Order: sequence, then structure tokens, then C-alpha cells
Amino acid sequence: MYSFVTGNILESHTQCLVNTVNCEGYMGKGIAYQFKKAFPKNNDDYIKACKTGELTVGKIHHFIENNKIIVNFPTKDKWREKSKISYIDKGMDTLIDFIKNNNIHSISIPPLGCGNGGLEWNEVQKILVEKISLIDNDNMEILFFIPTLKNMGSVNSQKAPNLNLSHLILMKYKLALKKFGKIRLQKTAYFMNLFMGKEYFHFKPQQFGPYAHSIEILSKDISEYQQFYKKDTFESYSNAINVQISSKISSELNKIDKYISKAVDLVNSYTSTSNLELAATICFIIDNYDISNEIQIINYVKSWSKRKELIYSDEDIVNSVENLSAKGLIVKDLMRYSLAFNSKNKN
Repeated sequence: MYSFVTGNILESHTQCLVNTVNCEGYMGKGIAYQFKKAFPKNNDDYIKACKTGELTVGKIHHFIENNKIIVNFPTKDKWREKSKISYIDKGMDTLIDFIKNNNIHSISIPPLGCGNGGLEWNEVQKILVEKISLIDNDNMEILFFIPTLKNMGSVNSQKAPNLNLSHLILMKYKLALKKFGKIRLQKTAYFMNLFMGKEYFHFKPQQFGPYAHSIEILSKDISEYQQFYKKDTFESYSNAINVQISSKISSELNKIDKYISKAVDLVNSYTSTSNLELAATICFIIDNYDISNEIQIINYVKSWSKRKELIYSDEDIVNSVENLSAKGLIVKDLMRYSLAFNSKNKN
């Protein structure tokens, strides 16, 4: 239901975005300033809510702009003050009620009160997970954006994780992807598998399409590696290549590089993460089942999860099939659909 991601929350595909604010109507620093620039009408309405006393600690203010529901979440009272963990606790109760009462099916939440607010991510994370577990909806998508390295504080790890070929592949994805998030990372790996004609990462059906749990573990290793050396992804990748990785692994990476590039280019061609998710789901269905027509594909997509049934129309699915055909990823003969690359035995 929830996952931890990195990247720019303003580029998130979710229906609802949470913004961290104070109760004085001032968005002058950090993520709030970025929201102010991206959603100026929301900023104007937020200022009014502060002036009238509508927005106080423990409450939230929401506004719809550019087809996004913006939730302004006070992590401070006065803008010059530090955030308080009690504010996060109270505000999350209100946010949970808002989610339940407004049919919110996907939401992105930043590291509330961390960074300029001064709160420790470990404390905040515990509250977020505890509160969000009160939502009894497995089909809801909740993205927690973790703090950037400069806001994470000191690193507790005594030893950096050893990186291998799989870690380097994921790092190359991140460096080359125009947008980065859990879904895009997973789908890049999935399409690399298809281009290779080999199951390098093992994928299973999951709420947001084909999913490889190993990627979660590898991503955690990479995060710990970066924190240990206090380096970003580019610096960490260079450090691993030049210091840690053997010539054999470097040679293997060079062999796979063309498939990495093809997968990244394909994922970058999808500006919509939702459309990317649908494309990967359709490819997985065609690869694993005997599919002879578009009606079958529609039925499989809609039976995948309640969420997919709600967000994808028949037309969306047909358009995605046609797009995949145009891109040369799937083909159809007189009998059935198939991938344009090596595929598995059908069920």
C-alpha cells in the first residue's frame, strides 16, 4: 500500500500532493517555496486560510490546481520556529480523515518537518507508517518521499554495503531517468529483462504492475552506501566503479549497457507514470498468458486489481496496446499476441 521513494515530489503522478507549511502564510524556503512557484493559486488561498485563522496546527488546508489536490500540512506554527513531532502526530490524524472522506486513491507525502524543520526522519517515519496503517484500502497508493542526503543527518552504519552488478545497474537507471520514482525504477528493470530476453530480475504481479522485491533490497543497499560515503548517486557510482568493483563486473556491465539504454529510453518516452505502469502490465499479461484479442487484455488488466479497474478505461488499455505495437514491443499474428522478444511459456 505504501512505499518509500526519492525524487521531486512535484513530479509525482499521484492524485494528491502534501505540502509542508507554517500557519503564518509564508512559503519562503524548502519544499513549500517550490509548491508556491508551481501552484500560485494554492498559495493565495493558503494565505487567506492563515489570515482568517482557518489553518492552525493539527488542521490541514486543501486546494485543487492543475488537476492536483494540494494539501497544506502545518509542521510549524510560526515560520521561524522549528517543527514539533506533536504537530506531525496531530496533523496526520486530520490527513487520514481527509483521505477517507474524499476518495483519495493516491497521495505523495514529503518528510514532514525534516530538513529546515529540524525533525529526525526516523521519528517522523515511525508516525507516518503508524498513522497510514489506519487506512484499510490495499488499492490505495501512498508514496513517502524520504529526505535528501543533506537532510538525513549522521549515518549510523559502521560499514558500507558491498555493491555488485545489480546495484550498478539500478544506479545507472537513476542517473539516466528523466523522472525517478519506485514505479519507474521497477519498470525500467522489467523492460531491461524483455530487451535482454532473460529474467535478470524476477518479477511477479503486484498492485502497480510487474514487481521485483529484490529491487527494494538493492535500493536500500545503495541508499546506505551513499549515506556512508556522504555522496550522491553519480559520485557513489563513480566511486564503486573506480575503487570497489572488479574488472569482471565492469565487463559484465558493459555487455548489459545496451539493454539498460534501451529500457531507459523507453521509460523516458512515457511522460505519464500511469501510462508506463499500464504498458508494463500489458506486456506482463501477454508474456504470461495466451492472448488472442484486445478484449482478453482489457479483462486481464481490470481483474489485476480494483485500482486498475478504476483508473484505466477500455480506451486507455486499447491505446496502450496500439502504442506498444507501434513501438515494436508486441506483435500480433493470426492466432495471438506475443512479445517482440524472447518470452516465457504461456499458462
